[in-house]
Amino acid sequence: MNLVTQHKKLSLLLFFSFLIHSIVAIFPPLQGDEAYFWEWSRHLSLGYYSHPPMTGWLIALITKILPTATFTIRLTSIILHLVTTVAVYSLAWGISRREKFSLVAAVIYATMPLSLVFGTAITTDSSLICFFALTTYFMQKAVIEQDKKSWYWGAVACGGMLLSKFMAILFFPAIFLFLLVNRPYRKVLLSKEPYLAFLLALVIFSPFLYWNAQNEWLTFQFNFVVRHQKFEFELMKFVSFVAGQMAAISPLFFISLFLFFFKQFLPLTRKIHREEIVPKSEAKILFLSYIVGFPLLYFLFMSFNVRVGAHWLAVIFPAASVLIASWFFNRTSVLQFDKIQRPKMFKTSMGITLAIFIPVIIIIIAPKLVMPQKMLYTEKVGADQPILSHYYGWRAVGEHLEKLNQEWSQKPEGFFFTTRDYSIASMLGFYTPSHPQFYLINFPKDGIHGKDFLIWAQGKKKLGANTIYVADTSDSYAGRITPYFKEIKQLAPFVYRDEQGRILRIFYLTLGLDYQGGEPNNLSVF
Repeated sequence: MNLVTQHKKLSLLLFFSFLIHSIVAIFPPLQGDEAYFWEWSRHLSLGYYSHPPMTGWLIALITKILPTATFTIRLTSIILHLVTTVAVYSLAWGISRREKFSLVAAVIYATMPLSLVFGTAITTDSSLICFFALTTYFMQKAVIEQDKKSWYWGAVACGGMLLSKFMAILFFPAIFLFLLVNRPYRKVLLSKEPYLAFLLALVIFSPFLYWNAQNEWLTFQFNFVVRHQKFEFELMKFVSFVAGQMAAISPLFFISLFLFFFKQFLPLTRKIHREEIVPKSEAKILFLSYIVGFPLLYFLFMSFNVRVGAHWLAVIFPAASVLIASWFFNRTSVLQFDKIQRPKMFKTSMGITLAIFIPVIIIIIAPKLVMPQKMLYTEKVGADQPILSHYYGWRAVGEHLEKLNQEWSQKPEGFFFTTRDYSIASMLGFYTPSHPQFYLINFPKDGIHGKDFLIWAQGKKKLGANTIYVADTSDSYAGRITPYFKEIKQLAPFVYRDEQGRILRIFYLTLGLDYQGGEPNNLSVF
């Protein structure tokens, strides 16, 4: 992995990637999930309700070194993206020993629209993608090159991906199928290294399992019960899946990936079954085919019955970038990595990708320049707010809430902020300068996201205390705080306007006096 210092073009790619992602990271405010993961970082734990804890740990680490700021938090994701890009280059270099092929694979990954998102915004997918790519790199070396040390480096990376997101488990059946199906590598299953590596990964993962055992297996409830209650066949779900993947990695890249499987994977499979000695480059391509192919096939079939998110397959795209590059470099089953054999398709693919990539950057950093006014502005107080209103007003309302916090916190009966939604709670907590804790109130029984706030609120809402309930809808307070406070008063809404006086964002404030308690405990579904 010392290729960065030896390969100047890779270094240039990393430099420009860092520059572009940094620009994109600076301008927009955090999104709700990003602020939520920041909340994780200030409530450090061995586990959380929705996902394993790696993202919170990484944010906590970087905010210990650097000041808490929007760019600092996103810098975590940028670093993970750069490491992933190096892993892609290293996978391609290990196959080809050719700088051009390796660079093409890395560029394909770096320019995917999905890479722009997960390489800038901090999400659980950011660390998952990185650790999944590193696990693939080390396990490929362990299996194909018979490098025993790589089993244990791979196990450490595997522990990292398990601590990032449950989607990591797709790696295990993929590598097992490769070893089981391909005769020259079945002997690996008889060696001790894969089992010791698995145990090491499990040890790294075990603190999270311990936390779940102590907390009613909440993360398993969320991922395997709460989120998957509807399982119905619908063709449009499959169409939506395909469209989502095309948007995530670019249409021709997605098509090229399928063409690789039809035109290169099948001949390679037949060849490896015919011959006792297989070139390592071909074996490595085949290995990546299983790492990519199993999750792809799994979600392809699942997409007929459930709505598969466009990002669910994000883990495979670093390795898929190498396979897509192989498709561009080869017209026959005899692999070569010196020259692009499909130059027109490659150039067209890159052109389409950049045609998606560049407008997305413009929309992210300057939505006012390109988006219609009806998606930006609210007509009047009380009217529905358009989706892009969520881009605006956070710092301004944070300053306003800071003044209210200073005023009401001095009262002896106690005070806390409340809201209805985990993303609003997280955003307000981040953008209010003193970072007060916002709590959810009257969390609904069928609520899905944000139950960590219920854990953090345990024992913190003092009876008799007052609250200011903050929401982006004018009437949500009625069912939320009215049953739990003796008296309710409407405060003036906070209206954020642009230079021409047009309304960009409205926050509605409701005062609740004398908290009575009695909220239902809807933390567990059991």
